[in-house]
Amino acid sequence: MREHHPDLAALRASEATTSIDPSLLTQAYSVVLASIQTSPEGLVPQSTHPADPHAPSMSPSAPPPLVSAHDGDTIWIEAPPDEAYQRLLNAASTLGGIGHVDRHLGLLEVIVRFEGGPSCSVLMTLQGRAYGTDVFCEMESIEAEPTPSIQPVLESLVEHLASPY
Repeated sequence: MREHHPDLAALRASEATTSIDPSLLTQAYSVVLASIQTSPEGLVPQSTHPADPHAPSMSPSAPPPLVSAHDGDTIWIEAPPDEAYQRLLNAASTLGGIGHVDRHLGLLEVIVRFEGGPSCSVLMTLQGRAYGTDVFCEMESIEAEPTPSIQPVLESLVEHLASPY
């Protein structure tokens, strides 16, 4: 973006380079980001160019359900951290607004609103284990009301993780 930004390209007008429309770069980034978010591995899926007549047709399929459970304040997911993170992100987005995402540190925050209660920040920290991923969960009210039990949030997350969508 910096290399092709119109303001910076004007400074290099003497060079024989052509400028690329920054909106095309932004649009391309959106496409890449969307493919990463929908990939169970959190990576850009490998595919062939759609114009290739010899390309195998790939029908989208739902990811398999994950085995998961919770015990008070920890969710256990039978999947490697990258897959667990992406699936947890998808599940959390059904509960409320995503407040913070840091895949490299294994942090995810979602803001949930309890019916008749306060809005709360749920912070999830992922830790890879030999046979799965632990997700440590903390919840705190962000309003001047007491923090409700985290149990309904964990039960809903586990339910969403178990479904194929």
